Amino acid sequence: MTIVAVLVQLDKEISNSERSHPVERLAVVSAELVSIQEEINVLEGTTTSKKIGIDEYGKTLHQVFVSLDIYRRPMLALENEDFIANVNRKEMHRIELNFLRIRYGELLKEKKDLLAQILRIKSLYGALQKLLDSIWSDNLKAATQLEDSLKRARSLRDALASVGARLKAAADYALEATRAMDDALPAWKLTSVGKTGWERTATCADACRLLVRARCSERAARRVLAAYAAPRAARSIRLALDYAFTDLFHDQKYRQATETFIEFKEALQLLINCIHQEVNIFINGQAVKVPSYFTALQALRRERVTIPTFCYHERLSIAGNCRMCLIEIEGNWKPQIACATPVYKDMKIRTNSKMALMAQEGVLEFLLIDHPLDCPICDQGGECDLQDLTMRFGNDRSRFTDIFFQGKRAVENKNLSSLIRTEMTRCIHCTRCIRFASQVCGMDVLGTTGRGGEMLVGTYVDKMFFSELSGNIIDLCPVGALTSIPYMFKARPWELKKTNSIDITDATGTNVVLDHRFDRVLRVLPRENGEVNQEWLSDKGRWAIDSLDMQRLVTPMCRMDESLCPIDWNVALKMASKLIKRTKPHKIMAIAGPHSNVETLVATKDFLNMLGCENTFVERSLCYTASDADLRIAYSLNVNMKDIAKADKILLVGTNPRFEAPILNAWIRQAYVYNECDIYVVGPECEYNYHVKYLGSEVNSVAQAGEVLKGAKRPLVFIGVAQLGTSYGSGMISLLSNMTSEMNTSPDWTVLNIVTLEASFAGALEVGWKPGALAALKEINPLLIISLGADEVFYDWAPSTNCTVMYIGYQGDRGSESATLVLPGSAHSEAGGIYLNMEGRVQYATPAVTPPGQARHDWKIIRALAEYSGICLIYSDIDSMFCRLAQISPNFLHFDKYQSKLFPDLVPSMVDNCSGTNGCIDVKMKTMRDYFCSDVFTYNSPTMLKAQKAVTEFNSTSQYLAI
Repeated sequence: MTIVAVLVQLDKEISNSERSHPVERLAVVSAELVSIQEEINVLEGTTTSKKIGIDEYGKTLHQVFVSLDIYRRPMLALENEDFIANVNRKEMHRIELNFLRIRYGELLKEKKDLLAQILRIKSLYGALQKLLDSIWSDNLKAATQLEDSLKRARSLRDALASVGARLKAAADYALEATRAMDDALPAWKLTSVGKTGWERTATCADACRLLVRARCSERAARRVLAAYAAPRAARSIRLALDYAFTDLFHDQKYRQATETFIEFKEALQLLINCIHQEVNIFINGQAVKVPSYFTALQALRRERVTIPTFCYHERLSIAGNCRMCLIEIEGNWKPQIACATPVYKDMKIRTNSKMALMAQEGVLEFLLIDHPLDCPICDQGGECDLQDLTMRFGNDRSRFTDIFFQGKRAVENKNLSSLIRTEMTRCIHCTRCIRFASQVCGMDVLGTTGRGGEMLVGTYVDKMFFSELSGNIIDLCPVGALTSIPYMFKARPWELKKTNSIDITDATGTNVVLDHRFDRVLRVLPRENGEVNQEWLSDKGRWAIDSLDMQRLVTPMCRMDESLCPIDWNVALKMASKLIKRTKPHKIMAIAGPHSNVETLVATKDFLNMLGCENTFVERSLCYTASDADLRIAYSLNVNMKDIAKADKILLVGTNPRFEAPILNAWIRQAYVYNECDIYVVGPECEYNYHVKYLGSEVNSVAQAGEVLKGAKRPLVFIGVAQLGTSYGSGMISLLSNMTSEMNTSPDWTVLNIVTLEASFAGALEVGWKPGALAALKEINPLLIISLGADEVFYDWAPSTNCTVMYIGYQGDRGSESATLVLPGSAHSEAGGIYLNMEGRVQYATPAVTPPGQARHDWKIIRALAEYSGICLIYSDIDSMFCRLAQISPNFLHFDKYQSKLFPDLVPSMVDNCSGTNGCIDVKMKTMRDYFCSDVFTYNSPTMLKAQKAVTEFNSTSQYLAI
């Protein structure tokens, strides 16, 4: 290695280490430790050091109310309010003491880490100085004047960093207090609707605990800013908290306390705004306040001022090359682009002036000069941004005259993939597709060559664009340059009906919109959800929808002479009920497929339970627990999907989320790109779209992960669900549990996460189904199997001659081939229903079309089958079904809300330690050719088969590049 390379490496390490300003942060932490210690000393002198439990707070006040007989005589609360306030104050002091002690421990650990980081920086500086002294002679050293300038610049940088560290710490505390208030206010409002005294007291205790936490965080923010004088709102909330329990019994005081809490939240928001520094600007003569980090376009959109754009997208970097968002800014002699112009104090923006309108009209005129007149045959017609903006901001006539008869610009089309059609003559060079491919997909395949009118968007050399998210560039393209090949020339947007639904090709729960016409789904588009899929959709979810037209079961059938013959529903249900009645309950078994909704799972389980049967299983195996995975935390993603972008270190164990869960992988890549997250892999080499470090493919390699994750503040471990059904699954989980238990992370941050694959998996386990159908088949030897669309298990197990299979599903495959009786069900686009994604989030898919032929909704088939069998289920319509779901789990009626998982410390105790840690970890989908056809549903899709064939052929060429 040359001396220059060593210098560059040392300089890079020093800059990376100083990026977080450890010296300035250490000063803030040290001062905060002294202040917290003083508060702890004061509180320890006024209260006991015993930790307060979750329910002890409410129970203590409840005992006081019972002893004073306040529940029956509420007016006694006024006479004893000072006594109750003293008791409440002591309990709140104990809560504050616990909070301060936890925070003190966290800061001590952070101080040690900062000291170690500072020592490393000093050693790097020493090595750099020695190296410079060895290569520089005295006459080559920098002049004294330059050294003085450098010292002044460094001192200014350190001063700004010191202020920035304090402001950042204060902002974090203020945001934490705001989040606590957001949880506390709904809880406080529920205290007025409790049916019993204990319920109201317990609810009030929960609200007060959150309010005390918010007050402590607000005081910490003032402590960091050295603003010890409490504002009026902070003093008011202290008094309101002291008398909170007595205010419950008086309507006027209750309203006053509620107003006080709201004022405190407003004061917190004001503190946050002061830290983030809002500036005054004028938009079309109206004064508004916006954050100082906003661009002009962000300010205009926040104030709901319409501004045309082509290249700007809020989830991509700013390009500023379409020039469509031109605005007039007072003081500038020419219009400026709003997307790349930052706001400043007293900035005056005009979007409706003559200069701005003429500039926008001129940009559109230049775009239309070279744009082909393809609107009648363009698939983008009716939802084209160029059409819409031309009607709104363009001229009503054209001034273009081709006097030299040169014709419009013509560009050769590109062959990107078998899924994306290109008409590059229509391209307006917005570069959205280029930025998406590079920043979100992680593939630097697309780019530009040439300048001006000769500029071309393409791949430079002949290359295909195969990605699990490639279809999103069609949605991003503002014109018809990129369109969908499977949807080509099928319908116009105004002819389609739109229905909100959920993608069932994986377990991420991607929100989608089904476009359908004449009772047939024609295309699938993503639906925006900032906490799940943002606005992206995987290629399987977008294009595998044509699988619904293949091998459909449209009529009941029974097996006669080795073939399935159609019958009517009455005969089919009578045959099914006879099979059930003549079979002993413990010899009946139900197996759930990957696409079953919660309603079907509940109806089937209720039906079999009333028969006296408990044999309900899913195809996926989870044999690492001794309790069949009773807790959500043992089989789901235990972190909010959007919080993955905050992780600083990630470990992937036996999973390739790029192909198993593309939307989850998009969040992981976001952490890698924007949070500089380090990613490690235990498993085989796969195609990832970010840099990873392989630790090995053996299970024992997990032990190395403890060293690489050491010191991480927000580490995450993702485990493929397929590994948990192996012989080494429990041993691997035991190693990972022991490793994560030693990490010092915040209580609300769960490190271990399971990456599931099936859309029905989380919902089935939530309603009480058990994992491990294959092992159960071999153990139980059932005489009757009810398959709810389960096909994979029949590839590994063949029913015996005395075993009868009843198949309820919508697609014919191995399960229906083995069936004696087939009852045609409905797909997710026809029946809809409730689905739980891998993080346990409940989402509802609305039915879009009707089932074909004589097919019926699956749960209604079970309901009719129960009636024919003499079993009465308590629900007959969707409303009564939802009442039953609420009885099973209230979570089913809280749509699109993430719920934190409980009892994370119980996972190690659930692990079955019988298995060892010897084995080689494998992953099913390693490369792009494994992605498109990975299950029965996608194998039945002609589009997915063509895509797989195209990838396989492209992989054999010299242009193939594995990302």
